[in-house]
Amino acid sequence: MAGPVTEGGTPISRVQHIGFYQLAVWLAWLCGGIIPAPAVAGAWVPSPQQGLLIANLVDVSSELTPSGASFELYGEYGLTRGWALVASPSWSQAVQSPSTDWVLDEIQIAARRQLYLGQTLAISAQIGGFSVPSTGDENGRSYGLETRFAIGKSLGERAWANFEAASRSCGQGGVGTRFDATLGLKMDKEQKAIVKVFGDGNGCTKAIVRAQIGYVRPITQNLAVELGWRQRLDQGEVTADRGFVVGLWQKF
Repeated sequence: MAGPVTEGGTPISRVQHIGFYQLAVWLAWLCGGIIPAPAVAGAWVPSPQQGLLIANLVDVSSELTPSGASFELYGEYGLTRGWALVASPSWSQAVQSPSTDWVLDEIQIAARRQLYLGQTLAISAQIGGFSVPSTGDENGRSYGLETRFAIGKSLGERAWANFEAASRSCGQGGVGTRFDATLGLKMDKEQKAIVKVFGDGNGCTKAIVRAQIGYVRPITQNLAVELGWRQRLDQGEVTADRGFVVGLWQKF
């Protein structure tokens, strides 16, 4: 879903069918409550009562299957000083499944803590739970715990880098990892170019590496649009291996 500067999510499986109408109504309600204000992402924790919401729509295609789509949300909100709440649900349509219904994929809710904040360096830690569709069970879900560390570095006035590493426990002794590496460049008129590479998969069972390049252009002071391309880097039998990305970034 990704994510913000550092988050990237990919449609995972199927389970819990929801209609397109219900999805649209829910999103309209959510976006209608947004109040503009500054926000940040990555290792930098937002100030209290400030945050960021990113919505990405991804066209998913490969040579083996018809095109599908994924809708990913990432939100973060500053609680008290140095603490933030993070949430990232995702849905997909006709991805790794012939179904044309929108289905609920991964959900993650976590708390992030700022460990260090300097003029050019930020370090944070995050812990939370996640839920993914159960393998082989159409109506079941699996649950797990993720711990994550992030380091962000300003590279002069026009660039920044962010790296995140995470460990996941998936029940029955299963353990997996995630990583996100991001390089951003500030362009003229508040435009941004972002390149990121991230590990992805279903819970703890898959090891997939994807890259995404994006261009972010502001529409208003607190709203921006993102256009990008996502591509799987490793070679494996996964249908969701590339696609266009269209996103909205809303500060509040």
